[in-house]
Amino acid sequence: MVDLELAPLSIDDVPGLFAFEVKNRLWFEKHVGPRPDSYWNLTTLTEVVHKQVSAGEMMFLLKIGGRIVGRVNVTALEGGVAQLGYRIGQAHSGQGIATRAVAMACQEAYDRGVWALEARVLLDNIASKRVLEKAGFIRTGNTTVGDLDCETFRRDLDQD
Repeated sequence: MVDLELAPLSIDDVPGLFAFEVKNRLWFEKHVGPRPDSYWNLTTLTEVVHKQVSAGEMMFLLKIGGRIVGRVNVTALEGGVAQLGYRIGQAHSGQGIATRAVAMACQEAYDRGVWALEARVLLDNIASKRVLEKAGFIRTGNTTVGDLDCETFRRDLDQD
């Protein structure tokens, strides 16, 4: 099993993160909603990451041997409940990395006082639904995000 690191996002990671996102852009857009056009500019991404890091948001990179292979974020914390998001690069999909990353993020969120995580998955993203189910999330319904139809999932971390 590869040594997967859940590393807090830092401003020093921006060039590598930008390269990772550009390399996987088409792959990601098949499975999650597209990033805004402004995201695809290194200066803009640097500003976004600076704001996220300064705000203390739970943004993490997944690294193997120091190389970025994915991301996982715990955002929109309100009343102990937060939103979980993740993406794994195409070259590393299907290897169990997303399942391990979600488990690591759940523990990190719990350690920081989050008691429940929710996630939204595009209706046709079967692999992501399976990752969430393996990590103990249960399906709670459907929602629309912008013009994207999604299923919603939830895991109560304080019940483990």
